Amino acid sequence: MPYQLPAAVVKKQLHYDLIGKDSQRGITLSYGWLANQCGHCMLGFIPAHLLYLLLSKVLHVKGASWKAALYIVLFWTAFEIYNVVKPLSQQKKDGALFEPDWKNIIHDTATDLGFFASGALLAGMLLGFNWYLLIALLLVAFVLSSPAKYWYHTKIFQQAAEYPFQFRLSQWKWNMSEAETNTVLDFLKKPKAGYHLLISGAYKTGKTSLAVAIANEWSIQHRKAKYATAMKLFSWMVEADATEPAVPSNIWTWRKADCLVIDDLNTGLPHSQELISPAEFMSHMNEGDYTAENLAALQQINTIWVLGEIASVSNQTLQNSWQQMLLDMGIPADKIVQVDLNRTA
Repeated sequence: MPYQLPAAVVKKQLHYDLIGKDSQRGITLSYGWLANQCGHCMLGFIPAHLLYLLLSKVLHVKGASWKAALYIVLFWTAFEIYNVVKPLSQQKKDGALFEPDWKNIIHDTATDLGFFASGALLAGMLLGFNWYLLIALLLVAFVLSSPAKYWYHTKIFQQAAEYPFQFRLSQWKWNMSEAETNTVLDFLKKPKAGYHLLISGAYKTGKTSLAVAIANEWSIQHRKAKYATAMKLFSWMVEADATEPAVPSNIWTWRKADCLVIDDLNTGLPHSQELISPAEFMSHMNEGDYTAENLAALQQINTIWVLGEIASVSNQTLQNSWQQMLLDMGIPADKIVQVDLNRTA
């Protein structure tokens, strides 16, 4: 189920985004979204202003203010359609296996167009006041309120997950069998109920990208996700959960997440040896004062395990050893699925 961000958390994030110097701390995804939409407004406002000057001062066109606003809106509509269709068509040609989330992409595109239109309508109204322009501007602002809230919240979900990069499932273009493609799609639809996906494969087969892509799709659905390397997770396992959420990344801990990515259990490099075995993972999980909490979390969270590959055993043997660890933790066998990215047929 989608998680509703508390108003206090959103307020804290807005304060964090708007107060402070970027040169000191960098920017967040939510700040980047705000800046992007301000840029869209200006890309509507400035061209509409320049076009108005051309129409009114040079060509002496009547109604130049509303016509300039309309022409700029139409231009950006055509541009955004091209901006969606061209890259996604190229992704398909490049071998992407997963269909884009068209509903989400159209929603994003329409939101961007709303901000382009806001800037153009504002310019038109200031240059030649017209009641129709004012009504259109107020209507666009009203319609934008809901998607603007959704996308700002979405960026908060994505940055709180702490992904190493932003990546969507439709961008994934490595090799995978049809059966395992269906395994990924089925796993993506699972509710939070302690489902586990084991991903193995050699170096450069897209393991981390696949794991991040799956979890990121959950973040876009406003489900609480968390990404961690195995080493990072080991340090989290000996820490208590924070009592108060903190922006931008500590809004929820890994134990409170709906889905968890555990990366870099092994590198997958040729001739590599096992870095972290199931026995070593269990040993780390049982250290400290939070063993029961750690076990309970892994029994409830949907977890993606990026196993990599080791030279001494087959990927199937590697997956089976981790599956046995999960069975020993009380995870039912029907909640454990496997994907081997070396297997393409």
